[in-house]
Amino acid sequence: MTAARVLIVGGGTGGHISPGIALYEAFRGRGVRACFLTGANDGRFLSDGDIAGEDLFFYGAPGFTKNIFKLPAFGMRFVLSVIRAARLIKREGIDAVIGMGGYVSAPALAAAVLKKTPLYLCEQNTVPGKVTTLFARKARKIFTTFEETRDYLAGDLHERLLPLGNPIRGKVFRDMDRESAKKVFNLKHCRRVVLAIGGSQGAVSINELIHGLRTRFADDLSGVGIIWSTGEYSYKKYREAAKNDSDFGSVYLSPYIDDVGVAYRAADIAISRSGSGVMMELAAMGVPSILIPYPHAAMNHQEKNADVFDKAGASVKIANNDAVPEKVAPVLGELLSNQTVLERMARKARAAGKPMAGADIAGTVIGDIVNDGKERAGV
Repeated sequence: MTAARVLIVGGGTGGHISPGIALYEAFRGRGVRACFLTGANDGRFLSDGDIAGEDLFFYGAPGFTKNIFKLPAFGMRFVLSVIRAARLIKREGIDAVIGMGGYVSAPALAAAVLKKTPLYLCEQNTVPGKVTTLFARKARKIFTTFEETRDYLAGDLHERLLPLGNPIRGKVFRDMDRESAKKVFNLKHCRRVVLAIGGSQGAVSINELIHGLRTRFADDLSGVGIIWSTGEYSYKKYREAAKNDSDFGSVYLSPYIDDVGVAYRAADIAISRSGSGVMMELAAMGVPSILIPYPHAAMNHQEKNADVFDKAGASVKIANNDAVPEKVAPVLGELLSNQTVLERMARKARAAGKPMAGADIAGTVIGDIVNDGKERAGV
């Protein structure tokens, strides 16, 4: 490994942690030591082997609050988290801090500012989140998933913005043909496969939609298999319901799909929320999609994300209020029956994807670290 060391920080949801893990992989692949700092309760988003034990650190970063009675406790926890992050930066000899978004990253980014350590931001969504907005002027570069994010940042920040994409984990890129992938989920007998995913914590409306499609539009979905990720909270409910389904053999039900790369290979189309992480994975794998934005996302960012792919022809956007079986069944049926349309959407998806985002971001940061070293050495 080279002498360069970076600190990646993020958490709160899988949408902030997964691209952070992907970026960790990219740095490690280039021989750079990467440390990963996340929230005290975010271990649930990590699997064994995601981050090497010596590179993984936790701290008690507090969630933002508007409750004036909770502000003193928030302030105390924030300061303590800044101190812990600053000590980590010093002890590990960190050359750059990269924030992946979410409240968890804020104290470490503040520590980077105080320590005068070069700071970088990764903004996953079209509309910048609070952390990106707060630290944008302190950042050396702002890596974005979408070019459209430029419209939401002040003009003097545009020169720092690089729309390189959202880092994608290596396990997503599975080299497998569709029939072999379908066999993994016991769906080889199905003529079509729909992948239903609601994000790291599941999505109630998508779960209800899939359940309704299977119970009330079974004839329309004859021969269609479903890979269904319910989220941990809803898994038991739909597992029991599915057991009574006469076509249970055409459903693969799981709280979370560990080998999502195989699921992408098996799927003819996906039904999903429009978080940027899953969108860019679908794009990289050329999977057409029906996107149902989460209506309560901060700054309505999922709506804006979905607009990008809908306009590009990679997806069909359906509002959450319209995500009911009676309205979705005709759309889904028409797409599944038209191979030409699916192939066109797949091409559009690949065109919108940025599969090399992790490598490109890592390369940019490493280049800056090398140049900083040359300047200090007077080269």
